[in-house]
Amino acid sequence: MPEEERPPGADLQPRRERVRKKNQRQRQGSWLQRLWSNRNTRLGIVALGVSAGLAWFFAPAWLGKRAASPRPSREVVRTLPGGDGTGTQVISAFIEDPWRSQSALLLWRERPGALLVLQGNAEYQAITYNHLRNRRLWPRDTSKLLRLLRGCDTVGQVTALAQRLETRPGQGRLTFVTAETHMARTLAIARIVYAGTGWQVEGSDAQTGDLRPESQLRLWRDQLRASLWRLTGWDGRLDGNDCV
Repeated sequence: MPEEERPPGADLQPRRERVRKKNQRQRQGSWLQRLWSNRNTRLGIVALGVSAGLAWFFAPAWLGKRAASPRPSREVVRTLPGGDGTGTQVISAFIEDPWRSQSALLLWRERPGALLVLQGNAEYQAITYNHLRNRRLWPRDTSKLLRLLRGCDTVGQVTALAQRLETRPGQGRLTFVTAETHMARTLAIARIVYAGTGWQVEGSDAQTGDLRPESQLRLWRDQLRASLWRLTGWDGRLDGNDCV
């Protein structure tokens, strides 16, 4: 029909018909379909889901900050939420500095039945073994001693231990032995990795000369990597963490 002969309101009729059919379909659909068809409702649901996801993602780090305590003694330090202190006892030392392993071994002797985990690659394991043997500290009974080689850095070592502990029955008390200046970052990572697992996580300062300060930026980076691992099982290292 030529434009000059088109009756008034002709353009509105097909549009009104489409709106009428759409409303009819909405009335006939399920209550979920009717709910989702509302644009404002969809935006609200998406915003709520994003907020819940962010809260779940960052909750371990936030709770860990709330649980921060004044500096305690060498034996029991920086206890974190989770677990009741019973069950399996594990002592873990990052052995890049062999003096950390010596501090961990002395603590291990004070806790009969605990599992001692020496974490570091093959080179560090050999250095640690020679260090302890030369001081006549290497134990005769190594049935409760585990040498864990995986993990290129602190995030990799904490997550490698978490994966290994998944196979052990029950949760209990987990103590990380490392340098005083390294402890804050180690426990910040552990707060996230072990959140909700039932492990009571704490730290014990090692007697060591390695007291190099660590940056806040490195702390934030590793917290983000630990959160990524908790969410996806990948900690962000492109070269992997199987540094043996």
